[in-house]
Amino acid sequence: MKVLGIITEYNPMHNGHIYHIQKSKEITNADYVVLVMSGSFTQTGNISTLDKFTKAKIATEYGVDLVIELPTIYATSSSEYFAMGAVSLLNSLGIIDCICFGSECIDIQVLNNIATKLIDNEKTIWEEIKLQDKNNTFAKSRSNVLSKYLNDNEINEVSKPNNILGIEYIKSLKKLNSNITPYLIQRHSSDYNEHKLNENELNFTSATSIRNAIKNNDIENIIKYIPESIYNKLIQNKILLNTDLFNLLKYKIISMTEIEISNIHEVTEGLEHKLTKSISSAKNYDEIINLMKSKRYIENKIKRILINILLQKDKENFKKITDLNTNYAHILAMSSNGRILLSNISKGSNIPIFTSINNNVISKQNSEIKYMINLDVYSSNIHSILTNTSLNKDFTNRL
Repeated sequence: MKVLGIITEYNPMHNGHIYHIQKSKEITNADYVVLVMSGSFTQTGNISTLDKFTKAKIATEYGVDLVIELPTIYATSSSEYFAMGAVSLLNSLGIIDCICFGSECIDIQVLNNIATKLIDNEKTIWEEIKLQDKNNTFAKSRSNVLSKYLNDNEINEVSKPNNILGIEYIKSLKKLNSNITPYLIQRHSSDYNEHKLNENELNFTSATSIRNAIKNNDIENIIKYIPESIYNKLIQNKILLNTDLFNLLKYKIISMTEIEISNIHEVTEGLEHKLTKSISSAKNYDEIINLMKSKRYIENKIKRILINILLQKDKENFKKITDLNTNYAHILAMSSNGRILLSNISKGSNIPIFTSINNNVISKQNSEIKYMINLDVYSSNIHSILTNTSLNKDFTNRL
C-alpha cells in the first residue's frame, strides 16, 4: 500500500487541481491519496469561496481518499509555517510515503539543493536580511542576501511562487528527518497568481483568476476551467470573497486598542497605527489593502494580517504552538478507501485524530490544541455568518 500526501487550498478546485491529483498518483504509483487542505481561510489571506466541508466532499469525488483540515493557525501563516504545519501533519500520520506538489522547476534536485543550503545557513541569512536597507521590499532584501549562498540558477528558481512553497516543503521534511519522498509536477499553461482567465487548450487557469471573474460578475465564463459539478456548487451556494469581510473587519479593528492590535501575529513595526488610521477612511476592503500596502508589506501579507486580526490570532499563542510543533488531524471527508486509511492512521499516528468535534472532545485536549481547535471552529462560524448558514458545522459534520 503506497500513500500519497497532497497539500492544497482548493479555492476553488479547478481543472489544474484535478490534473495534479491524477498526475501525482501516476508518477508516484500511489494507491491512496491523503489531502491536507486549508479550511475557511487560506495562506494568501483569502476567505474560502466555499465552506471547508463542501470543498472536502468535492475532493473525494476526484480521487482523494481522505481530507484533513490544516489547522487554521498554520493555514493562515507565511509559507514557512504553512509548509511545516502541513508536512508535520502528514509525517505524524505514520502512513504517508510521498508528497507531490506543483512547481515551476523541472528538477527536484535543484529545489533539494536550495533547501539544504537554506537550512545550513538559516540563522545567518535571517540576521543578514534584518540588516538590509529598510526601504527595500522583503523580496529584494532576501534576494540580496541569498545571492551569497545560491548560484544564479538557484536565485532564479527561489523567486517563483510554487517553487517557494516546494522548497519549504522539502525544508520541513529535512528538519523532521522524515522518510517521506518529495516529487514535483511542473506547472502547465497558467501562472499561480495570474489575474485574468487564461485561454489555453488545457483549460487551466489560476484560482486567483477564477475568484476575480466571480468578483467581476463573470461567473459564466469560468465553467470551462472547472468541472460542471463544481460549477453547480458555486452557483448553488453563496460564494464568499474577501470583499465580504469588510464590515466584520471594520467592526473588529475599531473595537480593539492599538496595543491589542500590536499583539496580533505578523503585526510589526508600528503597523497598528497605520491600520487604525486606514480603517477610518476606507470605504471597502480593497481600499484597506491599497492604503496599507508598501514596499515592506506586500498585498498577501496585509491580507493575512487582516485575517489574523479577524481571528484574534495572537503572537504569544502562535509562538508557543509553532515552537512545540503542535498538531492534530481533523478529518473533514473520506471515500470508502479513506476508511481503510483511517484505521491504519489510528494505529500508527502520534497526534490526536478527530472524526468529529464537540465540547467534550475539546475539553480533553491540552491548552495548545484547545486554542487551535477553537480557532478552527471560530473560522468556520465566521464563514457561516457570511453565508447565512447554520453555525458550529464542526460539531454537526458527519462522515
